[in-house]
Amino acid sequence: MNWPTLSVIALALTLTPQTASAHRLMPAGEAAQVARSDMTVTPTIQWNKISQRPGERAERWTLDGELLNDVVFFGGVEDGAPLLREVNRRENPLPHFSSTMLPTDIAPLLESTLRITQNISSFDVSNVAPATFLDAAGVQFEYRMLGADDITRQGRAVASIIGGKLYMITYDAPAEYFYPRNLLDVERIVASARL
Repeated sequence: MNWPTLSVIALALTLTPQTASAHRLMPAGEAAQVARSDMTVTPTIQWNKISQRPGERAERWTLDGELLNDVVFFGGVEDGAPLLREVNRRENPLPHFSSTMLPTDIAPLLESTLRITQNISSFDVSNVAPATFLDAAGVQFEYRMLGADDITRQGRAVASIIGGKLYMITYDAPAEYFYPRNLLDVERIVASARL
């Protein structure tokens, strides 16, 4: 092996740990504070927390990788803030949460956000219903989306606006196998949520 090749390999090895998203194990049965907020959840199985935050007040957990099962916690998104980190603020800005929104406005907010951040071509919302989340009146809804990878993902979200801030948990995964496989685990996370 020649020196230029060894130099490239050495450079790759030194950059990889710093540029890759690290995961932290979230143990079953232990309450965890999420999304830089006072919201806590207690998972019943082990999850992996992805260290790179998708937004200022957001946190992502997965079991098998975020493309296979993705739980996102939104902890106290403030008035005027987007749900996720801006992708291209100048040409395609994200919609912002408003503390005057009704619970039924949350599904379109999530849809618009995901269409921009994940390049979603099709997004259908269904089963919108009142729900209690964090001991407050809120909303629950399901969604199906199709992205650039041509994989249909099924999702569910539950949210409430408390003190003018948005709290929400979303779960989405490929509809065929992964979504139903861990839906009950996510429902238990939602039921355990406390503020």
